[in-house]
Amino acid sequence: MIGWRISTQFNQFWLKFNAYINIMVNNLPSVAILLLRGLEGCGVTTYCRHLKAYYDFIGAKCEIFVLQEKKIGRGDTSTDINTTSFNFNERVSLVNRINSEFDLTLVFSVPAKSFSDEIKNRYVEEILIKLKQPKWMVNLDHHMLSFSRNASYKEAIEACDGVLCYSLNETKSGFVNWLKKNDVKTTIKNIDNFIHVPFLEDKIFLDREDRKKRIIYAGRAVAWKRGSLSLNLHKFAAKRKFISEMIGFERSIAGFTQLNNYEGKLTWFTDNNFYKAIKGPSAFSSARINNQLFDYLDEIGQDPDLMYVIGSYDYKRGLQRISESGFAIHSRSFEHNNLDYGNNFEFQGLEAALLTIPIFHRHFLNTVTLPNSTTTLRQTGVFLSIDDDNRHLKEGGPQVLEAEKFVSLLEETWNDVTEYYRMRRTSVDLIKTFYSSEVVVPKLISKLT
Repeated sequence: MIGWRISTQFNQFWLKFNAYINIMVNNLPSVAILLLRGLEGCGVTTYCRHLKAYYDFIGAKCEIFVLQEKKIGRGDTSTDINTTSFNFNERVSLVNRINSEFDLTLVFSVPAKSFSDEIKNRYVEEILIKLKQPKWMVNLDHHMLSFSRNASYKEAIEACDGVLCYSLNETKSGFVNWLKKNDVKTTIKNIDNFIHVPFLEDKIFLDREDRKKRIIYAGRAVAWKRGSLSLNLHKFAAKRKFISEMIGFERSIAGFTQLNNYEGKLTWFTDNNFYKAIKGPSAFSSARINNQLFDYLDEIGQDPDLMYVIGSYDYKRGLQRISESGFAIHSRSFEHNNLDYGNNFEFQGLEAALLTIPIFHRHFLNTVTLPNSTTTLRQTGVFLSIDDDNRHLKEGGPQVLEAEKFVSLLEETWNDVTEYYRMRRTSVDLIKTFYSSEVVVPKLISKLT
């Protein structure tokens, strides 16, 4: 562990040195980030979090402006982010400030159709069109159902110089197809995910010691994330004394559908001694309460025979929870739902790969390649793979293929501390080499200015 800490200090120095070189060579512009739907506590927020963290790290200027007109779910999961809030009646001063202080604007979210008529009908004309410097819309949603909820989205995109999205491939339910159907006239470029490693460096360690024998899932309940594979795997994992925990699994229609499939089949963690009674899975949607619940679970310990399902969590506390776990399952798959990965990790996948041994879906590993390469992630031999039978949620949800054999592999890896260390080392090295902020951000910004 001492050698790793020394290596970490050197890495910090080297990252910062490279960052200064980047800003001098590339002359990175100052960036204004607009979140016109509010602070949502999702992948959009995380992208902004890591982009600003990189800019702060190298001493460049980046500010996140958040429209505060409607209470947004999961807002309390992102208390770590430094943002500037504004109301719609302050739009003139906002526009004037951005025009005078920033070189580039990135619009990461727009008002939803549920916002007030004043905002929906006027934000394009009175904010976006009046911004004079280069401005780009950013769409990080995968499915048409998500971005179809945006108000005046066609007009907003066309008011910008172009739009960034994960995938440039046209799929039935994807963004490019939506642009085509709505005859949106714009320039389309892809955007790559990255992670600012120094932001979570203090939680990265390679040894197995001090970790819990736990398989954690950190993510929302949307079906394509396949969180229910954690539910399906639980009984097999319990036989080998693995704790099964899901965090961020909110109380939504999709979440309850998946949980209901296992009602009476799994024993949920419940408790009457916590300061609020826990009567079933995902009992609380408050990140503040769930932070206290994490403390409580650490104090009383966890039972492998119980299934732990917890709702929204504070971002940094969630990272800590992952880093304390032996494995993290990130099983999203676009194999059967007319979507495309855009050759990208999700942030939760990058976090898992940096903080513990990650488990990815077979289709993801077989499909996504290393940047500017034909080498698939599976061919790197770095990550563990899980697969399922694609059973519909109405039929009980997807079932893990060869579940007992898979958990046996986890047990072997857990018991072999040398192999565990090797897998951690190769995983961290791969993410730092290809997906770190100092590698991705300068290339991204150079496409926009």
